[in-house]
Order: sequence, then structure tokens, then C-alpha cells
Amino acid sequence: MDNDWSSACHVAGHAIVGEILGFECLGVTIRWTDQHLGVCRWPAMPDIVFDQLQYQRYSPGDNEFDGIKDWVIRRTKSYLAGSVAEHHLTGNFDMAWLTSDLNMISVVTRNVFGLEGPSFDEEMTSEIYYDVDLGLELEDLQRVVNRARELWETQVHEMIINNQRWLHDVAELLNKEKALSGDAVRSLQLPT
Repeated sequence: MDNDWSSACHVAGHAIVGEILGFECLGVTIRWTDQHLGVCRWPAMPDIVFDQLQYQRYSPGDNEFDGIKDWVIRRTKSYLAGSVAEHHLTGNFDMAWLTSDLNMISVVTRNVFGLEGPSFDEEMTSEIYYDVDLGLELEDLQRVVNRARELWETQVHEMIINNQRWLHDVAELLNKEKALSGDAVRSLQLPT
């Protein structure tokens, strides 16, 4: 498997589904790291979401909570889109990369779905356990990954199918150029 092509497909999935769900793509790149991961850059999370991540500031009864929950669901779908797109174009589903993607917002999912109320979903919260040998607390995201796939993978796959020409064109150009601006990603979208 060509790692550049696989990375381009994955990152293109983040970019196009993110755009569809309201996250402006600032740029995409195939960034070689120890894990061969590429990057899709979006604007920073809104302050209100950051506050929820840091301080668990809002509860389900607060007016702000529904907007935070909506942002978290849309961002989770956008992260899920990388592995779904990669599978669609290459036949491979990279569970490790999806876990790494969802790690980016795991604290926010815990501070939304882990609170008592109508949004409570324990499966959308990571498990924290203490490793005696390492003397560290470790986070296990496996149930979050499985639950996100159960809840939203079909929807994300439909977005990929409905925009597969755009996905393919972005992945192909990214594979060739190694980095694209957000404007370049949007320029490849076919008129609807």
C-alpha cells in the first residue's frame, strides 16, 4: 500500500466531511511522522467548547450545552471521516489512526456524554485506568471509537459516497502536491 496515497485519502476525508459539517478547512498535508500521519487543519475550537474541555463548565440544563454537544458530534463525525474515506478509496480501515483522531476530543466527549442528563452515554466516554507497572493513568478510547462508529459511521459513509468525486479529486491532488490550502480543497468541489 502506498503510504502517501493512504494518507491523502484519510486526510481528504477529514477535509470534505469537515467542510460539509461547517468546519472550514484551512489546509491539508501529508505530514510524515513516526506514525505516517497527515493533517487536516481547522480553526481552533470555540472558547465555549474549550471551557467545557478544561472545566466542564456547562451542564445539560444550560443554554450553551446543546451548541457544545452539536459541535462535538459534528467534529467527531469529521474525525471519523478520515478512516471511512481511507477505507472507501483503499479498502483499508485504520483503527489506530481513528483512535488517534478521536483522542483529539476525548475529554470533550467525556464532558458532554459523561454528564447526567438526556445526553448521557457512558460508551462515548473513555475509560481511565491506572497501570501499576508504569505508575501512570492511561486512557482507553476503544469504547468511544466503537460507539462513534455505531452512531455515525453510516451517516459519514453516505456523505463520502455523495461526495466521492470531490474526495477522490482532493486525495489525488494532495497525493501529488503533498499539501493543499483550504481554498484548493474547496475549489475541487463540484457545483450541486
